[in-house]
Amino acid sequence: MKDVDILGEGAEFSHVGIATRRISEHLVDGKVFDPLQNVSVGFSRLNGCPVELIEPADELSPVNEILKKGLGAYHLCFRVPDLEKAIQSAKKNGCVCFAKPVEAAAFGQKKVSWLYSKDFGILELIEK
Repeated sequence: MKDVDILGEGAEFSHVGIATRRISEHLVDGKVFDPLQNVSVGFSRLNGCPVELIEPADELSPVNEILKKGLGAYHLCFRVPDLEKAIQSAKKNGCVCFAKPVEAAAFGQKKVSWLYSKDFGILELIEK
């Protein structure tokens, strides 16, 4: 299996993001509301794989568009030591940054950013 490095040194896999209409309370320890992204999220493991379950907060949430397309798992998330350096590395490798860094409630106000890779789809980056 080929190891592809587009995010630069120190990037580590964090989780798979899964859109859902409603997070079942028995799947997560609790939910966190993120007003900037207009979603609620909860974390769990699916047979050892870390997953982030994301539900729309209301009809204006961007997650509704993902659900309309019938998608469930829609992003891969990586923790990176330096968000700006990782974004620049990703851009050099053909990624497009479509959401500037913002603080995320679900990650203790750490900065996150969103990119698109034609090979890997949507990537979320969290600064360590």
